[in-house]
Amino acid sequence: MKVIIVNPSEKPPIASKDLQILTQKICDYFLTKKLKNKSFLKRAKELTLVFLNASEMKKINRQFRNKNKPTDILSFSSPDLQSLGELLLCVDVLKKQAKNQKHSLKSEISYMLIHGILHLLGYDHEVSPQEEKTMFNLQDNCFKELGF
Repeated sequence: MKVIIVNPSEKPPIASKDLQILTQKICDYFLTKKLKNKSFLKRAKELTLVFLNASEMKKINRQFRNKNKPTDILSFSSPDLQSLGELLLCVDVLKKQAKNQKHSLKSEISYMLIHGILHLLGYDHEVSPQEEKTMFNLQDNCFKELGF
């Protein structure tokens, strides 16, 4: 899968090549599992990653979710059937979360990429306790399997 990186105001905290490899590992892992919309993941050819600062993310989060604060990641599907979608990542929030979790920024970004990809595949932890459990089990198992 091709990873397109867009950086309106932030340098990616992980090298483009490493993001490409990481995304492919996540997708390869999910292709071995029983999950929603697996056929969509099989045919998707690209994923766009956008790195934003807190101010930019706050505006977008307010616009699309009516939440007046920056968030770690937002996912947007694409009308292009070749695209898995677009993930917006807030570097400022991710740095704080990594510090609070006492792990590296790369680990935090990896975890949130897994999270965002699951959202693009139709999982939503805010729908029900069962959906939350299912999504976070998939997320945690993938994170562990990839060695974080």
